Amino acid sequence: MPFRRFSVFLLLPLLLALVGCDIEREIEKLLGAITQFFWELSFERSDDPLLTELTESVGLRVAEVSPRKDMPIKFKVLNVGEANAVTLPNGRIYVFRGMLETADTEDEFAAVLAHEVGHVAGRHSLKQFRLSLGISLLADLLNLNKQSEFVQNLANLAVMLYELGYSRRYERDADTYALRLALLSGYDPKGSIELFDKFARREGKPSRLLIYLSTHPHSTERLERAKRANEDLGRIHPELPAFAAHTLVGAGYSQRGLYRHAALHYEKAIQLQPKHVPALLGLAQAKEALGEFEEAHKWYERVLEIEPQNEEARQGLKRLELSPPASNQSQTSGDIEQRIAMRLKFALSEWEIVQRKWEKRWQMTTEATNAAVEQVRTLWSQMRSMPLQSKPISITFGKTERRSGRESENPFLWHDEMRFNNLIRIRDEVADKCARTLIAFQIATAELESLIEDAQLATRLWRRSLEDWQQLVAQGKNLPEGLVDASDTCSRILFQTAIAAEQDSQSVSEMERQLARVVMSLAEAVNLMQHQRSSFVWMSETKLQIAKSNLNSVSSELQSFLAKMSKKRTQVDKALISAYQTRLSALEAKTPANIVQKVVAYYLRVSEDQVASFRSKLPNIGNVAIIFAFAKVKRVEPEKLIAEINFNSDWIGKLVGNRAPSGVRVALKWLTNAWERDWDLIGEKEKQKSETEATEASENDKK
Repeated sequence: MPFRRFSVFLLLPLLLALVGCDIEREIEKLLGAITQFFWELSFERSDDPLLTELTESVGLRVAEVSPRKDMPIKFKVLNVGEANAVTLPNGRIYVFRGMLETADTEDEFAAVLAHEVGHVAGRHSLKQFRLSLGISLLADLLNLNKQSEFVQNLANLAVMLYELGYSRRYERDADTYALRLALLSGYDPKGSIELFDKFARREGKPSRLLIYLSTHPHSTERLERAKRANEDLGRIHPELPAFAAHTLVGAGYSQRGLYRHAALHYEKAIQLQPKHVPALLGLAQAKEALGEFEEAHKWYERVLEIEPQNEEARQGLKRLELSPPASNQSQTSGDIEQRIAMRLKFALSEWEIVQRKWEKRWQMTTEATNAAVEQVRTLWSQMRSMPLQSKPISITFGKTERRSGRESENPFLWHDEMRFNNLIRIRDEVADKCARTLIAFQIATAELESLIEDAQLATRLWRRSLEDWQQLVAQGKNLPEGLVDASDTCSRILFQTAIAAEQDSQSVSEMERQLARVVMSLAEAVNLMQHQRSSFVWMSETKLQIAKSNLNSVSSELQSFLAKMSKKRTQVDKALISAYQTRLSALEAKTPANIVQKVVAYYLRVSEDQVASFRSKLPNIGNVAIIFAFAKVKRVEPEKLIAEINFNSDWIGKLVGNRAPSGVRVALKWLTNAWERDWDLIGEKEKQKSETEATEASENDKK
């Protein structure tokens, strides 16, 4: 066939390249090129530039420290809602959009990519292929004389490399690589713990994590291994002692502007190695950034005691002498207006009502979506087992239907064959529409699950923001204009979404039952048609009509459901982006300006000068972050985007449109979570201090 000849011709240069080269590496490239061809045909690439930028920046940072340098690694984002990542033998790593949306922090995402890079470093694809299929099939693929089987082998290979997954040994090996590569690239190896903990909690519960969980080992075991490794960072890399490991992680946090986490790791490094200058210097710089100048002075002095000529420490001391303590926030003069305090209190009480409403609806929705996804798996299995390939028609007649040889030419028999052929056509149409409807139902279920998760996230963010602003206003900070009004609008949106969740769950369950009836009727019709008896034709027709009727009904309901989800998604995304804006503004009010610029610049992949420039033009850092994120996704300059916006109107709603781009939601989530967790360390330290004091007091009382 022309396509087969073309495929062989296309791969001929790759095959010729095997001569005189590293045979295993060239085979990896060949297998990867084959699989990549089918992946590119099967899945749509994401056109979100911010998602691509986030993936490549994290991925290349991890790939740079990979021990394998002879296989270039490239990253691509696929526009698929399920959470998964796949490594091809030629170093191509495909990340599903759902994986970026699932990761709560950059450290979690780095753990995913480090695991996939580990598969490349360990050459696991080639080893698994050789182990699974043996050398004989590999030789066949390289044998141009077997043209008749070549294309089919390629197609089977593409499916096999995805569905087989890796052996337990190779997955453990990749997990080890993941911890090491994350550490060497400056990420916190705890990202693996947070990731596996998330997967372990969802194991056995169908969701959009289902594909990842089905192609990777049990997460509970992986979680325990990650926890053991993180108990002592010196266990992760054989050539990296614990104090050096903590210093690397501290430097990674400093690069992101997360100085409290950085200081925590530098302090651990100094406890293990008191004269480790990189840790001492890093701690001094972190304390300086945090405005703890006395502490910074102490650690700079410690560096100079060990290395009197250390220029960075000298410059640090000069900065402390010349620069007065900085304060990035002005305070309101006069008394706090009672009206503002009361409005904040009332707004918080509204969010508590929304939160309670979600607590009641969440379990119901989760059970409905989990049951639906499990049912879809079963229905797909039944669909695959149906013999739907058309075969030559050969109708068998019973005793009452037998005719003589002369009667065999009767037009009635020709009519039966025509009727049967028409039945096959209807069967194939129903099967095709059923498959497309199952896919649409999966999308609808994933969309509902994602919608509920984002609605709950927005609720949590709004509550924390208002709690912070209560304290900030009490300290004399200026409440952002329009914050309470935005809170009222968003709480109404999410309250209505919570109320509608019960009906949405019921709709999912009803569509699930209808689809089950469709597949059952189709299976019965196919089974009857397998006998190819004329007496079964009318029964098959009846079953197919039942399947077709139910399918039309569920398709109509599904279209209506997806339309409703689209409208709700618009509203929930507006509430979510508004929540990020408010949360970031509260974090800014508590943080020195230099740290604000650094952390926002890092997570939005822009320069600190750009952040400072736009902050001077906009009311708060939440606005700045949103502008940068949307500008990247829309591929426009931030200045142009600002010129088109009227900040006195519903500007967030206009930016969001029908749906907030995935890249915007991921970037803002990573930024907000990282910044929140850095601040949460203060509360954790205060809690530990209180517990220590209470313990000491109790012991003194006993004495």
